[in-house]
Amino acid sequence: MSTPLEDVRVLAGDIGPRGTGTPSEAAAADYVAKRLSTMGLSVEWHAFRSVASQNLFPMAIALLVLLAVAIYPAGGALTRWVAALLALSAAPLLWQTIRNAGNPLGVFLPKVTSCNIEAQVPPIGEARKRMVILAHLDTNRCRMTWQSSKVALIEPLTWLTLGVLACPGVLYLAGAVLGDASWPWWLSLLPAAYVVGMVVTLWRDDRRPFSPGAHDNAASVAVALEVAGRLVRQPLQATEVWFVFDGAEETDHAGVRDLLRRRAPRLKQAAFIGLEGVGSGEIVYLTRQGICAPYHPSPELRALAERVALQHPELQFRPAEMLAEDDVRTLRERGYSAIGIAGRDPQTGILPHWHRPDDVVDAVSPETMQQAAAIVSVFLDELDKA
Repeated sequence: MSTPLEDVRVLAGDIGPRGTGTPSEAAAADYVAKRLSTMGLSVEWHAFRSVASQNLFPMAIALLVLLAVAIYPAGGALTRWVAALLALSAAPLLWQTIRNAGNPLGVFLPKVTSCNIEAQVPPIGEARKRMVILAHLDTNRCRMTWQSSKVALIEPLTWLTLGVLACPGVLYLAGAVLGDASWPWWLSLLPAAYVVGMVVTLWRDDRRPFSPGAHDNAASVAVALEVAGRLVRQPLQATEVWFVFDGAEETDHAGVRDLLRRRAPRLKQAAFIGLEGVGSGEIVYLTRQGICAPYHPSPELRALAERVALQHPELQFRPAEMLAEDDVRTLRERGYSAIGIAGRDPQTGILPHWHRPDDVVDAVSPETMQQAAAIVSVFLDELDKA
């Protein structure tokens, strides 16, 4: 019988970095499917298309702004209005990307094939409740800014970028209304230079290697497999538990969106737990997440987490806030009941070794993963009894 640490060694060590849509992500999916099958569970494998990188969305937005800068002085009144509309769309599109892990430009972006692995553990009696445990298979790149040592910069830089992207649109709108083609364009060159730098930085960022992802998210996959094994041996009384190991969480949350698209009628009343980075640090339930546009867990699951923490002090389970975005955002934006349970580095306030090359197997704590598995198991027991 495999232990969580052995699962992490296979996923983050033997398989290694698992970028969205790469053969390594597929190898991780195959490994998880085999692990679930050895437990006697029926496994489903669902493929879908996903945007290849999270950076493609802001890069496309930046190129839209640069197109507006190029065409604004090239013609008459119509051209100025077109440039104004293009530039004015930039900040709202970035805000939509923040809120939804994507925007309408996604239909034009390069795609890769990713997949979800799904299995269900039925209860002893009639299924009156349904819980979904989410743990994503893919890893992100070793980002220059979106990583644990730079976490304090992320939100200020995001607000700055939103403001800069808005400037050319405001200037070009003024020029279109006033019929002046010169001064708005000259003034827009300063924010345009920032946007050029943004494109170069994002392009370079996407040339960096993928993280081994021992914490983010091999440890969470291992904990979910541990919980699945416990439930196979001792099912709940009235709660059907789904285990979903999704792809493309690190890009556009296409895995969880594909799940909801296929399973919406059955999962509309389900509760979701998103597991992130539970390999070391403090195991916390997240009361606030997100960059610039924060989101929160559903009140009933937060209350349940508070009850688990109060009744089981030995688990050292406590609330926390975190900037990291995950599948829980997509679930909450669509009205689903969901909460995130995560590992938190007390020094950085983010997932341990987040998006870094040192997110390796040796940094993971077997004791912390067993703590996380115990917390999820107690959470499920309390839900089942409620």
